[in-house]
Amino acid sequence: MKNIIKISLIVCLGLLNVMAYGQSFNAQNKQQKLSLDQASIDTDFINEGVFTVKIFKSTSRAELDEFKEEADKRNIDLKYTNLEIISGEIEAITIEVDCNDGFSGTASTTDIPDSGIGFIRDYRENAEVPFAIGRIFDQSKNGSMNYSSDDNDDDEFDTAFNKEKSVKKRKSFFGYDNDIEFSIGLNNYLNNNNQFPDNDNKEYSLDPITSWTYGIHSNHVFRTGDYVRFKFQFGLQWNNFALSDNRYQITKGGEKVDLVDTEVTRPDISPERSKLNITYLNLNFIPMFHLGKSSDAFRFGAGPFGSYRIGSKSKFKYNDNGKDVVKNNFYINNWKYGVKAQIGWKGIDLFATYDLSPIFIEDRGPEADYPLRAISFGVIF
Repeated sequence: MKNIIKISLIVCLGLLNVMAYGQSFNAQNKQQKLSLDQASIDTDFINEGVFTVKIFKSTSRAELDEFKEEADKRNIDLKYTNLEIISGEIEAITIEVDCNDGFSGTASTTDIPDSGIGFIRDYRENAEVPFAIGRIFDQSKNGSMNYSSDDNDDDEFDTAFNKEKSVKKRKSFFGYDNDIEFSIGLNNYLNNNNQFPDNDNKEYSLDPITSWTYGIHSNHVFRTGDYVRFKFQFGLQWNNFALSDNRYQITKGGEKVDLVDTEVTRPDISPERSKLNITYLNLNFIPMFHLGKSSDAFRFGAGPFGSYRIGSKSKFKYNDNGKDVVKNNFYINNWKYGVKAQIGWKGIDLFATYDLSPIFIEDRGPEADYPLRAISFGVIF
């Protein structure tokens, strides 16, 4: 009988240990689940068509970078500004979100609540609120989403910095932007046979390295949808044509442009540079096609341009800082027109232009039988 009692006690003690271990195991699982609930990207919602980002005080910089990478995979631009991390905790942060599909917003705080801040993009067709940003998570509901931002903020969120703003309306199908655009590149010209004059060793052949073009334009961009932009550009364009043989000086003769051989007319000098500068008032129209919704996506386009000459001069430099500058029209056409092509990615674009009209008035160029048409290529920033 005593043995039976002992065995029963041993069995009971064993069952109690198993139950205690189970409770400990469940507690660990709950703690691990709570940690997973505080992950910034909620995969359950992703699977349902909702993308969620949560940021807590303890979120590390590496995790913030991961959130940006995940957002970028969904064509969402996520930026952090006013970011302050002290002793491993976020003391202040501003998040800026642009989903590139009509929804964007910002949220700022200097005291992240326990429930965190972040944003939600609901891609489902029946979504009541397709986009929300700021204090939208309710800790009392196990980290669930609270789509309506809390208008009854605590006093600690009542400063100018701690304001939440979300844009819940789709962007208009049409849009407008403007900025200032700078360009720089190289010039040359082709004869009527689309050949460079230096192929025939002409005296008016150009030095391709010192023949520069540069410009500044007011850039006006009209958007129609996500993939098409129409660019109108108005500004100034300078074209410099530097002769490869410096001994020739560009002058205006009685009938056409003359290239004077200074080795014959001025043998006492040593020529250093001979070039023709032309300044144009310029207008470009370029339809641009984007291969993505973001403004940084790869893009390409081509369109016409027209220019009006507002100045021209020749410069002839020689030894001992000597310089002859002559302002004249040099029989240059006042109007010119052509085609401009452009490709770009992110903040850099490459361009190329071809003049359909000749530089000089008919039969007045340096060689009447070969009207010269300018070409150029370079970079825009």
